[in-house]
Amino acid sequence: MPEQHRAHLTGHHLTGHRRPATLLLRATAMACISLAGCTGLHDRTTSPGAIVTAPADASAHEAAQERLHTAVQALQPGQARLQQARRALEGLLADGSTEARAHHPYARALLEQIRERQRLIAHNEQLVRERDAAIADRDARAQALEAALAEALLARDALQHKLDALGEIERRLPAPATPGLDR
Repeated sequence: MPEQHRAHLTGHHLTGHRRPATLLLRATAMACISLAGCTGLHDRTTSPGAIVTAPADASAHEAAQERLHTAVQALQPGQARLQQARRALEGLLADGSTEARAHHPYARALLEQIRERQRLIAHNEQLVRERDAAIADRDARAQALEAALAEALLARDALQHKLDALGEIERRLPAPATPGLDR
């Protein structure tokens, strides 16, 4: 590849070095990306997810955050502590302090999820009861059909025995005389 084409593709065609505007743009982009990545970092002296507030508001904020945290922990899969979570969220929603109100949108969303989970659990329990009742009904009908089949087989065997006995009696009887052959 000729030297002038290579310089043009790499941005070195004017000065032999990268353009200052390109370097500044890249440096600015890297700084923004670095700062954006740091926004998710927490102060090492606070708990994860804590918002740094004034010392007077810290205990109220921590109490509100603890209620929300308790509710979230109770919602973890495999745990049946939905009532505890619901009470914690309802208590947080009942708290009118500024710190608690900051968590109200999250609490409302979690409370709605809890209500939906409880509705689904109740519906699932109802379906399980209906399924169990249907299985019990099916089993009872199957037993009744088996009993009726057994009775029908016994009745068939008794009738077959009677038919066999009648056939044996007919074989033992002498053959009837034919009326026109005596002449």
